[in-house]
Amino acid sequence: MDSLGALSVFVRAAEARSFTDAGRQLGLSSSAIGKAVARLEERLGVRLFHRNTRTVTLTQEGKLFLESCRRIFSEIDTIEHEFAQSSGTPRGKLKVSLPLVGMLMMPTLSQFMRAYPSIELDMEFTDHLVDDVDEVDMTWSCAAATLPIPD
Repeated sequence: MDSLGALSVFVRAAEARSFTDAGRQLGLSSSAIGKAVARLEERLGVRLFHRNTRTVTLTQEGKLFLESCRRIFSEIDTIEHEFAQSSGTPRGKLKVSLPLVGMLMMPTLSQFMRAYPSIELDMEFTDHLVDDVDEVDMTWSCAAATLPIPD
């Protein structure tokens, strides 16, 4: 079991005050919970629970460790929430190369800039052929070319 998993088992056992109840909640046996807690205690070099045949209670070290674990899980939840919110909004730099007649695209580009204010446009107006592979200094590359319109 990884470190974060062991912390999760510890928190669940501490909150349930029972290895059996924690095991039911996590889909593990009470023996697996007890072994995970014992390995954690061994790794930390402290006893986290007072155990007897009917109950488990936290030691003073266990209470301190529980507070720390709750802060850790709170921080993880916070950063996951922040990433979830930020991943929904496109951001970064977008290099756009357009032919000189690309000025006709300005109304569309203006709409794009209003819709996605977190995207920085690096625009280049040129009639030379753009080699995206050699000019990879941006997050995304977009090249537009004009094609002859059939009569």
